[in-house]
Amino acid sequence: MKAEFQVHDKHYQADIRPGAKSEDEKFQLYAVAVGGQGAGTVEGTLKVTPRALELAGERASKEGGSADDWLARGCVKSLAAEVLIRQLKPEFSFVVDHRWIQEL
Repeated sequence: MKAEFQVHDKHYQADIRPGAKSEDEKFQLYAVAVGGQGAGTVEGTLKVTPRALELAGERASKEGGSADDWLARGCVKSLAAEVLIRQLKPEFSFVVDHRWIQEL
């Protein structure tokens, strides 16, 4: 999944790729590469909760689009919030739960 987002006056691109389940099976892991204006690419992991995956499917069924599109929108919303707080470091990792998709 590819998505773009903006924080203040900077534009970013995210390439989100599904991975395996986490060892404890609590999360679906997604590898993500984030690039921005004039900056290199930073790679990390998004840990998506089962409820976030379910809600993406529900929103797609009710409102149109694909579950991947809804999930990507929620993921970039969480990435934008993270970038607002701090610069992404290589091998970053954080959880994306249902609230990011619910707020769309």
